[in-house]
Amino acid sequence: MIHLDTKLVSLLEWIHNTQDEKLKPSSYSYISPKLEVRDVKGSGRGIYTNGHLNKSELVIRIPPSFLLNTTTVLSHISKYNTIASLSTSNIYTPFETIHDEFTKIYESLTKEELLDLSSFQLLGMYITIETQRGKSSFWKPFLDMLPSIADFELMPLVWQINNQHDLLDLLPQPIRKTSEKVYTRFTSDYNTVTALLQTKIDNTEAVLPLDQFLLAWICINSRCLYMNLPTSKSASDNFTMAPYVDFLNHSPNDHCTLKIDGRGFQVFSTCAYSENEQVYLSYGPHSNDFLLCEYGFTISDNKWNDLDVTEYLRPLFTSEQKRFLKEHDYWGNYTVNKEGISFRTEVALAVLQENTPTESRKLMGLINGITDGVVFKLKSDILLKTILNKVIHEAEQYKHLEFNNETDLVTRERKKVIGGLYNDRVTIATNVLSNL
Repeated sequence: MIHLDTKLVSLLEWIHNTQDEKLKPSSYSYISPKLEVRDVKGSGRGIYTNGHLNKSELVIRIPPSFLLNTTTVLSHISKYNTIASLSTSNIYTPFETIHDEFTKIYESLTKEELLDLSSFQLLGMYITIETQRGKSSFWKPFLDMLPSIADFELMPLVWQINNQHDLLDLLPQPIRKTSEKVYTRFTSDYNTVTALLQTKIDNTEAVLPLDQFLLAWICINSRCLYMNLPTSKSASDNFTMAPYVDFLNHSPNDHCTLKIDGRGFQVFSTCAYSENEQVYLSYGPHSNDFLLCEYGFTISDNKWNDLDVTEYLRPLFTSEQKRFLKEHDYWGNYTVNKEGISFRTEVALAVLQENTPTESRKLMGLINGITDGVVFKLKSDILLKTILNKVIHEAEQYKHLEFNNETDLVTRERKKVIGGLYNDRVTIATNVLSNL
């Protein structure tokens, strides 16, 4: 069960590097002796306990110098560049630098060019280059432990890059839209970095291959954790990658809490663990639709699943109703979950019952929280039943996708996941219908 390969041993030795111990407060890494990394058949690599773990116990601390983010990347690039202002004094970088064909790229980049890149673009470029540098890279032990593209075969972004549109077409429409947004973000980042490097080198494709940048980008997207950084231009840039911490798998429930201070990235348990339990970290209240598109996996009985019914409601609105919803910030994002409809959906169903919504006092009473909207409920329930029955009818033909005869194992697993998404939709719709 325990799989301590040489790469993991190297990672642990690297994390415990103490050459920067001149810094105060102490920047020592800490990994609880009660934790170990295991490869378990069926669930993959994760962190497990080998003894009793108390509630609120410190289990992991990774110092700032071993976190991969814009601050550390810029500090390392500045070792090959005269842009001293990009270096951060409390970040350890090796005294000896190894120059090669790749570091010439770092030398050619200006401060303005580096700071113009978003964190995703900068880290995507940096990880792609550093991976190719091999042993010359300070980050090799961490990069060696990142997943391969095979670990993301279920992610629709990978299908789209590989032009597997037959699978994309099987996805429920709301999920196709979410996947398209991820694809747009990726292609924008790749094109931006490619355009920059084309001004520096002749053969950009050799330095920034699409497949390698894709893997780097997905690793960032699926493993980044929130961290406020002084180099960030926006909230979306406030993230870091944390070695060892990224072995913590997702659970919809809170199992660990994070603390960030001068000592680094710290993880504390929020409950007690017995021996041989897997330790989890919640990535947030995400539905399976979101988890598949952003991380490449789904979980069974996900309490955060919801059903997007926007595509069924939007065609029903008159231009005046549409204008009203936009003016009051209620246009789109109409969802239903096992508990019932969201307030946005309730407002949308109510607006459909008013030919001149701007003149409706009872509608404004609902929006402003003065009334409970019971006056709209009867007709809203009738319309909602029609929509949910349509959802079930459409999903039934897909939730049992034929995959048993698939000779390609990857395609088989992808179709199983797609079928699971439709099953989620049926489950939610059926639950809500039973309560109407």
